[in-house]
Amino acid sequence: MIQKERIKITGMSCSACANRIEKGLNGVDGVKKANVNFAVENATVEYDDSKVSKDKLIETVKNLGYGVIKEEKVKNDKVSLLISGMGCAACSARIEKKLNATKGIKTAAVNLATNKAAVTYDASQIKLSEIIKTIEGIGYGAQKAEEESRD
Repeated sequence: MIQKERIKITGMSCSACANRIEKGLNGVDGVKKANVNFAVENATVEYDDSKVSKDKLIETVKNLGYGVIKEEKVKNDKVSLLISGMGCAACSARIEKKLNATKGIKTAAVNLATNKAAVTYDASQIKLSEIIKTIEGIGYGAQKAEEESRD
């Protein structure tokens, strides 16, 4: 299956470095296309994962004398909040806009009909209590919604 990966590269000092890495990656069996961008310091590689692994691509870059920054996947937490005090669509839009502009919140969707907000956030950047305080700070009530029982 064809995969597409972005690899963050360190140690490039000029476009000749980028060309060297690009040529090296394109020479790996299973790589369909590799493009290295010196300006943003990364490589975009399309490859057949039945022939080559991402680890092999990283090893190729390292063998050429450059570094690779492994990007950690951030686990996002999700929460459903019960919102009180909303009277109209403008209220729900105001809360949604405020939450989506808050650092650490990835997505927020407020539903006026159910009086709930579905929030996805990075717990390493913001706590649930801070999310609730953000909503309370603009004049609405918020609490974690009880999980619906599935009888």
